[in-house]
Amino acid sequence: MSGEPDTTEELRHELRHRIRPMRGRDPRERGRTTTPLELLYDLTYVVAFATASDLLAQQLSHGDIWPALGAYIFAVWAVSWAWLNFTWFASAYGNDDLLFRIATIVQMIGVIVLAYGLPVSFERASHGESPNNLLMVSGYIIMRVPQILLWLRAAREDPSHRKNAMSYVLIISVAQVAWLLTAIVPLPVGVTVTALIVVALFEMIAPVVATRSYGFSPWNAGHLAERFALLTLITLGEVIAATTAAVGTLTQAVGWSPEAVLIASSGLVMAAAVWWTYFLVPSRWVLERRPERAFPWRYAHLALFGSITAIGAGLHLTTIAMEHGGVSLLGIALALAVPLAITIVLVFLTWSVLLHSFDSTHLPLLLLTLAPLVGAVVVGATTYPGQAIDLDQRGSLTSLSVVIGLVAAGAVIEVVGHELVGFGHTVRAWKADAAARPAGSVGAGPSVADGDGISGP
Repeated sequence: MSGEPDTTEELRHELRHRIRPMRGRDPRERGRTTTPLELLYDLTYVVAFATASDLLAQQLSHGDIWPALGAYIFAVWAVSWAWLNFTWFASAYGNDDLLFRIATIVQMIGVIVLAYGLPVSFERASHGESPNNLLMVSGYIIMRVPQILLWLRAAREDPSHRKNAMSYVLIISVAQVAWLLTAIVPLPVGVTVTALIVVALFEMIAPVVATRSYGFSPWNAGHLAERFALLTLITLGEVIAATTAAVGTLTQAVGWSPEAVLIASSGLVMAAAVWWTYFLVPSRWVLERRPERAFPWRYAHLALFGSITAIGAGLHLTTIAMEHGGVSLLGIALALAVPLAITIVLVFLTWSVLLHSFDSTHLPLLLLTLAPLVGAVVVGATTYPGQAIDLDQRGSLTSLSVVIGLVAAGAVIEVVGHELVGFGHTVRAWKADAAARPAGSVGAGPSVADGDGISGP
């Protein structure tokens, strides 16, 4: 049809994945969306998060609380940090060519290998040993070495950001050698755990220092906001899966009942409410105008991914309690209420960091949200104290339903409160932030418009 633009070259570029220049993307590009390759990459993290969640629940059911939490934090950090680093690189240099696709697939293999090492990690921790092990480290290194190669390629093909790229090559390489040494060098447990913490802090702090010294990579703030939101959705999928498993176990044991319906509804309500609450924070709006604020925002997500996945672990612990016993109602209440409370507080803090505002009127809503969670813990502590829950015991199923219902109620209060009054606070904070420093002006930190150094991992 005459007059229509010729899209042949565009289609050829879309379908023919040969070697393409890696010159960096446009950080000012609006409306940039996640690619199918990035979505495929994210799916492997379902396996890693689900494995960590299941192992946490199993260890908690055995009473190994602190070793289980230590191994869980280590696992979630390793998985989330590798994902964060690749995502930041892809936002700056993702060209979807043959080499980039192969490097991404290799990293996906690394995620699976790391997941195979997680049972060993939790088992070692339960025996008072270091959660680190060679299989887990091997998976992590497989995830990270392709990033070294990609940064080397970016350094060669994007001369304007060569120093920045080479600083990441050095940092990631040093870190991988350190991780390998922690796995193969026999050291006392305390020394090894200290080394793990030091290396993890190095991985997080060194890129910030390098960025301030050598400038930023051309990542896209709006694109990153979408990428982090999508991984948040994936972690919420673990909550839904755990709810399905818990209700399935319950209905097999006692059949469908009002309590079973309440537990099923509460689990889904928790997932939906956390989703709703997360997207009450206008991340993309703020980061596109204030990209320099991505630094604290991204690190908050490391904890957020872990707390959301831990909600699924709490529901999985409920399944174990119903199927095998050995878990008190207080244990279930804490396993559900604590990670949900941490999630809500993290969302609240993320809002404050992004908008550079601390709205004291949010505190009553926050306290009101946490009140039912405290109530759930109180019910758990005062009902059959010191006893494992037994579905055959009269009233135990009702008590369990009350605990789960109270936890879900806390999540609902947060959503309702924001929809009634909280959204107005967000709008006012947005206007106040714009009035304090127009986007692109100098004074409150680097931005894309300024051309100054944007912090990137």
